[in-house]
Amino acid sequence: MDQNAFKPARLPANEAGRLAAVNRTGLMDSANTARFDHHARLFRHIAQVPVSYTGLLDETRQYFLAENFTGCLIGAREVARHETVCQHALLDTKPYIVPDMRIDPVFAQHPLVASDPHWVFWAGFPLVTGEGYILGTICAVDFTPRQLSEDQIGLLRGIAADMTISIQMQADQQELIARKSEAVLAALHKHGVGSLAVARAFLDLCLGKRVDAQDARGVIDSGLAVERDGGVVLSAAGASLKTGHGLGPADYKAVLSPIRNAELLDEMFNLMDEAEV
Repeated sequence: MDQNAFKPARLPANEAGRLAAVNRTGLMDSANTARFDHHARLFRHIAQVPVSYTGLLDETRQYFLAENFTGCLIGAREVARHETVCQHALLDTKPYIVPDMRIDPVFAQHPLVASDPHWVFWAGFPLVTGEGYILGTICAVDFTPRQLSEDQIGLLRGIAADMTISIQMQADQQELIARKSEAVLAALHKHGVGSLAVARAFLDLCLGKRVDAQDARGVIDSGLAVERDGGVVLSAAGASLKTGHGLGPADYKAVLSPIRNAELLDEMFNLMDEAEV
């Protein structure tokens, strides 16, 4: 991209904290992004535009989590931050809506506007964490001027908020798992367990799996398991360690919000497509 005329945005005042929040998500360079396709598709349908995309921005680039670019950036996973339109949406938690980029002083000279594919309408909705950090954006693009209604803006805000919550919940879960794993390993170490194979055998017992005496020998020697009735079970010490760290098997019924229910979303999209015919 020729950046001679287009001027990059200034850095947000909370850039250091914002970058830490982006890194905490673990999504930069991640291949585990398919779940965000639903957000981008729903965003596109509500905004009634041909193009939508979403991504996070770190200090040097925008990494796309989902996109359906038309005429440019097809198949791209990232773009340099100083070349992005979305860098300007990092400066305010409100949606950044540009009805006609061709006459906008910020974007008129951007290569995506001044040359192919000639973007005209752009709306960037920030992905704002509870702490006020903007991780990135989810955006709508059209090739003709347009406006969004208040109802559309409200719904699009909801999608951006839902996506941000999803990202933060995943980060929280990752950190919780890491903390629990660290605590369990520390507790096993106190019982003399220094082998990954022995630790795995102990966890298998915690999950109710059958473990033979040979594989569980290290767990038995540590006092965390005993042989009983031709099998191996946790000892009192092992059971205490298990319950103390929440390692028991469990089945949870997830309550899916509509935006995370793939089948419901597909039905919604089908109805929208039928209505547009």
